[in-house]
Amino acid sequence: MPLISGYRARQRWNDMAVLPRTTIIKRLMSGDLVLSPLLSKKQIGSCSVDLRLGTIVQMVRARGLSHVDPKNYAAGSGQVEERQKRQKLERHEIPFLQPFLLHPGMLALTPTFEWVAMPSDLQGVVTARSCWAREGLNIATATFIGPGYRGIITLELSNLGQIPIALYPGLRLAQIAFLQIGRGFDKAPQSSQFHLAFEPASGKIADGEKPFLTGP
Repeated sequence: MPLISGYRARQRWNDMAVLPRTTIIKRLMSGDLVLSPLLSKKQIGSCSVDLRLGTIVQMVRARGLSHVDPKNYAAGSGQVEERQKRQKLERHEIPFLQPFLLHPGMLALTPTFEWVAMPSDLQGVVTARSCWAREGLNIATATFIGPGYRGIITLELSNLGQIPIALYPGLRLAQIAFLQIGRGFDKAPQSSQFHLAFEPASGKIADGEKPFLTGP
């Protein structure tokens, strides 16, 4: 497949319009777009919806692993892959009103409190709320939520500051905007390895990459 030129890529983005507040509300009320539960009117802004922190935290730990090597995932068995994932991730359930401390240099995978169901003509874009970014919180989320996706959204939280940040389930940390897909786009739902996810999980970083890691 040929690469898309910079001009053609810009033209494609120009065909996508951000949904304003009134349209977001209409589509939520019709059930065409689902973000549930929404606990406050304040979550819906002029062109985005705030996302709250869920109650599960997957802390990324070394725990005997010297490094992450995609070659191990490509060459190993399913049991080896699952064991490495368990070694790397430490799961915690955080009750409401109880904080967890995100220390500098730490990475945590957390779900949004909201379940999302995207229609086939919308693309979601997730970013951090600027008030939290100014405290050093970085939400290095997989920014795009594809058409047809259903599940929680996983936020990859990291602390870029110099002191720990206390985070509580239910706080509004991120926001999602919706892009209306214009003409020339394939509106069929996109498949995803995280489709119908209920909590964060490691990605399949070696999926489809075996020839480049272990040879033909």
